[in-house]
Amino acid sequence: MGTLADTSPALLRGWLLGVERELSDVLTHLTGRIRRMHPDAAAMGEALSRAALGGKLIRPRLLGAVVEAYGGVLGPDASRVSVALELLHTCLVVHDDVIDDDLTRRGRPNVAGEFAALHAQRSGQRVDHAAGRTDAKGIALIAGDLALATVFRLAQQAPEAVRERVCDLVDEALVASAVGEYLDVVQSWPGTQPSEGDIRAAAHLKTSVYSFETPLLVGALLAGAPATHVEALRAAARDMGEAYQVVDDVLGAFAHDTVLGREIASDLENHRETAVIAAARTTPNWPRIDALRSGPLNVHGVAQLRHELLASGARELAMGKADDLLENAFISLERAGVPSSLRAELVQLLDSMLGRAR
Repeated sequence: MGTLADTSPALLRGWLLGVERELSDVLTHLTGRIRRMHPDAAAMGEALSRAALGGKLIRPRLLGAVVEAYGGVLGPDASRVSVALELLHTCLVVHDDVIDDDLTRRGRPNVAGEFAALHAQRSGQRVDHAAGRTDAKGIALIAGDLALATVFRLAQQAPEAVRERVCDLVDEALVASAVGEYLDVVQSWPGTQPSEGDIRAAAHLKTSVYSFETPLLVGALLAGAPATHVEALRAAARDMGEAYQVVDDVLGAFAHDTVLGREIASDLENHRETAVIAAARTTPNWPRIDALRSGPLNVHGVAQLRHELLASGARELAMGKADDLLENAFISLERAGVPSSLRAELVQLLDSMLGRAR
């Protein structure tokens, strides 16, 4: 399966391949440091490397597209910051899987899943044994923390003229993601009925800031983009990130696990308040859906819930919201006079994104 980098213009595509090589080198160096401290612990660095490599490089692609559009240099400085943003993504994904109690990602064991399997191998117990699963999630948290520490070390290597601002943007992205994750968890507690605005606010903080706003703004900073364009990029990033989260919510509710590459029932089983649930609340089917959600959700209950959600039209309503958000994003970019080459690259990337749920 190809990455989104495969569809980028030749110059950007070549640079993205270099970014992935640098990401691999950074992780190899980290694993080497771990191995020198204790050989047995190298497995943690190796698992982190597998989690980080082979992804879609959305954040580097966004950053690189902005740098190229404004005549900046796709060189080592842009690559290093892109690696930092990709490692931030890795850290947040590893931690998110722990929060959601998922053991797979991209159709294979994630960091926690690898160590749950290792525990099972050594103990002779099942992979889902409670003690092994708990220990595996603890190791995953440590691995995510190592990725995060590397993020800030790389961000501090940005060009001196923009170093402080780059570090501020990365710091802001981390805090926003933490707040968004917190909201995502507490909004799903019993007795809580968040509004669509509450769910959108959580999606913005959890996804838009670090995955869209930060790479676009860092790219604009590195390339010296006009201030008016920076504000347009910031506004569009919010809509693009929320659309991305809507698509992820739709996939989390309805996709087959071979499409999504992780445990698809976790959002439903954990009573997560998603764009799909927000859409379902506006339909006549909501009383039946609400009744199903109020009880324990075993495999049969999840299947029933998914059936009712599909019958309600919530999937179509949510995807319509994603389309509207992207339309707003591109209208604001066009009005601000953002270069057409950048708009074209963003359209291509986001079409690929929405195509996952069509």
